[in-house]
Amino acid sequence: MNTKLTMILAGCLMMAAPMQAQTSRAELLAHPDLAAGNYCNYPNPTGHVTPAPDGYEPFYVSHYGRHGARYMTDDKAYKYTIGKMDTAQARGWLTSYGEEVLIRLKQAAGNANHRAGDLTQLGGRQHRAIAHRLVRNYPELLMQPVHVKANSSTVRRCMLSMANFCQELKTMNPQITIEMDASEHDMYYIIPNDSIAIPKSETDGPLYEKLDSFRHEKLNGRHQISLLFKDPQAVSGWIDGYKFANSLWNIAADMECLPELGLSFNDLFTEDEYIDGFRVYNASWCLWEGLMPGSQHNYYAIYPLLKNFLDEADLMIASGQKGVRLRFGHDSVVLPFSFILGVKEAIGGTDDMENLHNTFSIFRLIPMAGNVQLIFFRKQGSDDILVKFLMNENETSVPIKTDCYPFYHWKDVSNYYRTMLKDANITYKTKIEKEDDDDDD
Repeated sequence: MNTKLTMILAGCLMMAAPMQAQTSRAELLAHPDLAAGNYCNYPNPTGHVTPAPDGYEPFYVSHYGRHGARYMTDDKAYKYTIGKMDTAQARGWLTSYGEEVLIRLKQAAGNANHRAGDLTQLGGRQHRAIAHRLVRNYPELLMQPVHVKANSSTVRRCMLSMANFCQELKTMNPQITIEMDASEHDMYYIIPNDSIAIPKSETDGPLYEKLDSFRHEKLNGRHQISLLFKDPQAVSGWIDGYKFANSLWNIAADMECLPELGLSFNDLFTEDEYIDGFRVYNASWCLWEGLMPGSQHNYYAIYPLLKNFLDEADLMIASGQKGVRLRFGHDSVVLPFSFILGVKEAIGGTDDMENLHNTFSIFRLIPMAGNVQLIFFRKQGSDDILVKFLMNENETSVPIKTDCYPFYHWKDVSNYYRTMLKDANITYKTKIEKEDDDDDD
């Protein structure tokens, strides 16, 4: 996204609704659990639901949600930390505190064995709660015999998230009919599609070098090594300080997803060190997904999802029917999707990694079970369709002029995003089409 367009986005947001103040440092000090970033638990939504204008009722929900709380996607962090500490223990190098931490690490690793990436119990509860609130907030739609269509990533934690969400809908309203699927057929919009020809911005090589320096500065491991080993100087050349601290930080953050274990590793970090871990991953995600000025525009890969939202909404509107459309996937989709929509929480990326957290925070966007919802409303006898945007169930603004915030006129919304798709001039093929082409070679 060029600088001019970014400025337009910011201006439109201010016209549509007051900008949300970003006070991440203060929030993190008051709520250290938020420092877990994309590991943090789904926050309680505000609960505020602005009544629709007179005569308008909800008739369609379009949703994309991240899976719920999960185990780490691999065991590398456990293997590295436990491997180093086991060796140190055998050589008599661990402090008594190090001995105690090693016991905790092995307990956590044992629980995670053969569960890499799996949905936790908390993850299921998160999706059931989101579904419950959806029914509670929009009973005119969801307490009727409405049809629900749901698709998920073929990854197990996403399928189980979908199942939990749909089960709660059915529990609250047995009249609901549900169609669930998880197939490669739909992956071209459920997850980023690597067959898209993504236009590139200026090189982001220098930004990755800057990020690498930032990582090694903030997560250097000196404090953790001094706590766990009797002679920190002697082991400093044997342990990669960044790798050790980064592994411990990820383990500590993942404990947010496993409250039933009753384990914590936050004591290995000072308050500032734990927050620095968040700042590292906050900057990493902003760069990885192309939200940082000067980075490659990786968010183009999400355009098929945007097109799916638009096309399916138009079909539902044309049908005159009611319905619910659910999609379940990953943080690597929710984050860039919220950015291309221009929701206010996703605006604020900067290459100033020291201060990025003051304007952009991933805990606002991609906590476990993070989601984007569009709620559609219509009025009998009127062709004017209204839509409301929700970020993690909270009403939010997008860069489109409106005279009825938090509601937007669908004709304006559709025109804005379809123009965006047209101007991008990208092409893509589904995985199936790509494989067919490969077979022809």
